[in-house]
Amino acid sequence: MSKFQRLFSILFYINRNRKVTANELSNEFGVSVRTIQRDLAELEEWGMPLYSKQGPHGGYTVMKNNILPPLFFTEDEGLALYFSYEHLMHYQTLPFQTEIKAASDKLYLSFNDAIKKKINEIKNHISFWTPPQKVSAPFLNDVLGSAVSQKQIEIEYEGKKGKAFRKILPYGIYASKGLWYCPAYDYSNQEDRLFRVDRICGIKFMDAEVSIRTNLSDWVSKMEQREQIPFKVQLTKNGVRECKSIPSLADHITLHNDGTGSISSKIPIDEINYMARYIYLLGGDAFVEEPQELIEVILSHARAMLDRYNQ
Repeated sequence: MSKFQRLFSILFYINRNRKVTANELSNEFGVSVRTIQRDLAELEEWGMPLYSKQGPHGGYTVMKNNILPPLFFTEDEGLALYFSYEHLMHYQTLPFQTEIKAASDKLYLSFNDAIKKKINEIKNHISFWTPPQKVSAPFLNDVLGSAVSQKQIEIEYEGKKGKAFRKILPYGIYASKGLWYCPAYDYSNQEDRLFRVDRICGIKFMDAEVSIRTNLSDWVSKMEQREQIPFKVQLTKNGVRECKSIPSLADHITLHNDGTGSISSKIPIDEINYMARYIYLLGGDAFVEEPQELIEVILSHARAMLDRYNQ
């Protein structure tokens, strides 16, 4: 076995067994204790977090985090992974933000000069753009941790009526348009609610037992099963073009021979106000045929705007 192979084998062995002695490694790999000690020193230079303890119960232990086995990537795979990290850095706040940056830096440093030059050239011609949001979510990791451990938390939340305390059970978190959202069970209202994580001003972990067991996937499935009503809209040519950039509408557009279009689908009843904002912004490029509830909300927006300018 070459030295290179032995170093990787030692790395796997320690990672698997967590605590080992130099004598144990010497017997396992058939080399002297002195050679093992030199190998361990070299692994530490690679960045393996080893902790050594002297004495009869001593040995070598991997500190806190496991070390993942070395992976070998093609050039294109390495570039794809690096730019995936770059996309994430557009978010003001991320789970594992420090670790993501560290992983990206390690990956970049592992590239040879030719690939680094290629990366710098590509950066001038590509961007995985996310609408910039100048808001931070300092409790993002706490909310995620609560969801994973299924722990009830009390949050101080800044809503439309000001700050208030809520006891919730987070189901998970998801990102949309540069913002983080947390669907959760709200004990105060005894129903599911959606919270903006950046609007959480404080958090307190509760010891109360949790009778509800669910996760983000379950919540998404529940959302897809909500009661729905018919949704029909006529679109001008420009309306078609604008709707193609709205994910919730793009998949439902039917194109006509003259370039106009229409939408005939269904929407959840509780998303009428949400949908009204999109349709209202289309102005005369969209005409809602049904539901009547949506038409009334759009008219209400129009009257409020007219009143504002008539003052």
